[in-house]
Amino acid sequence: MTQSTALPPEQADATHAPGTPDPASHAGNDDAVPHLPLGKSPEETFPFIAAAARGLGFEFCVHGLRLPLPITKPRTAFFSNYPPAWLQRYHEQNYIEIDPTVSHGMRSSDAVVWDDAFFAGAKQMWEEARAYGVRYGWAQSRRDSEGSYSMLIVARSQGEITPAELERIEPRLQWLVHTSHHAMKMACAGSDVVSAPIELSDREIDVLRWTAEGKTSAEIATILDISERTVNFHVNSVVAKLGATNKTSAAVRAAMLGLIW
Repeated sequence: MTQSTALPPEQADATHAPGTPDPASHAGNDDAVPHLPLGKSPEETFPFIAAAARGLGFEFCVHGLRLPLPITKPRTAFFSNYPPAWLQRYHEQNYIEIDPTVSHGMRSSDAVVWDDAFFAGAKQMWEEARAYGVRYGWAQSRRDSEGSYSMLIVARSQGEITPAELERIEPRLQWLVHTSHHAMKMACAGSDVVSAPIELSDREIDVLRWTAEGKTSAEIATILDISERTVNFHVNSVVAKLGATNKTSAAVRAAMLGLIW
């Protein structure tokens, strides 16, 4: 087990922030999950996610959020309450590169329950994780229409996750996946992790779509029955709005942000 914990050890344990409601007050019962705060900083929000996980029977929690831009170096925010020694080991060995939970979450939004077969390709990492007390886990990732990606991992040291337990709690776990994604994204909105929303006009979107198809300004003008000068005006507008260097870069950014579905 392990997870998207590329965090340095000193950032591993997100604790209750002074002056905020104690997240522990939300844990320990079936009503715990629906009380995640919105709009707080990521550092203040993660303890509530971890508390909700504890309320569902998991002592450990990891949440990672990755935004679509910049494309070559996406902005990320990772939080975890794994044992510090395991986090350090995970980081030192760069286990994120071989972690099956991470690779699975990048290609699929299906939930996964850890077992020996799942970690067959990373046996040493799996053995070490278990030695540090991270033995039983569940994970699921989420991508939204704006291109943001997140993963929630919950784990514990004791007690296999049985089919009966999973049937009982998985709806609330999936609810937590979606709610924590939204809560952390909203929390990051006040930081440098999330940029302000970009709004494009209908015509700008039309021009971008055809640009993404490889059409020239002249061809787009014919398709949309407007002048080539008007097409170029819209191209220049979206290039500026998206902070791109040219129309190709603008089209790629718009696609990554889910603006030209």
